[in-house]
Amino acid sequence: MGASLPALVFDFGGPVLLTPFELVEELGPDAPAYRLLHGRGPMAPPDQPDADWVGVLTGAITERTYWDHRAAEWGELGGGGGSIRDMIAHLYDPPQPWLVREGAVKLIHDARVAGHPIGVLTNDLHAFHSDEWVAQMHVLDDVDVLVDGSIEGHLKPHPRLYELMSERLGVGFGDMVFVDDMPVNIRGAEALGIRSVSLDPRDPEAAYAELRGLLGLP
Repeated sequence: MGASLPALVFDFGGPVLLTPFELVEELGPDAPAYRLLHGRGPMAPPDQPDADWVGVLTGAITERTYWDHRAAEWGELGGGGGSIRDMIAHLYDPPQPWLVREGAVKLIHDARVAGHPIGVLTNDLHAFHSDEWVAQMHVLDDVDVLVDGSIEGHLKPHPRLYELMSERLGVGFGDMVFVDDMPVNIRGAEALGIRSVSLDPRDPEAAYAELRGLLGLP
């Protein structure tokens, strides 16, 4: 396998799509989701860490378990049915363009123009969103390969997810540049020899700049 230019591979939620922790800021302090997620996850201040999120970062619990907990609490606060999909639909429906980071859109565009293959490697796209919602998220129209762990039966950092991306893009691990907002997924990629960039939702542009440097993009 090989490619004349390295492939750019994104995680979707966080590196491309705004996180729930950011979206609740639009709801205001009276909304159940705001009361639940404001100042939590990666947005938690250092002196008031989100204990469950720390568990995700250290590998004590999975990200899916984190969102199961939050969805149950959201239901208890009167937010809805208490499922992840109910809570996500409340935050992300309808699928408007502003839900996607402008920096990600520009990077995908510039990478495509330069000839880089583009992939999205996600755990939860179809687990969290309906097929209709996904079809209307048009940033995915510019992606060559989409690998979704919720369809494939494995979740990052399982090596099989990265292998599927490599196989379907037709590039080796050494010809991929990967960005994710979860350290455990970065470690999984790096263990296979994939150059990786960690994105912090508080400063996504720093990750995009690093990716541009790795790809040789201005």
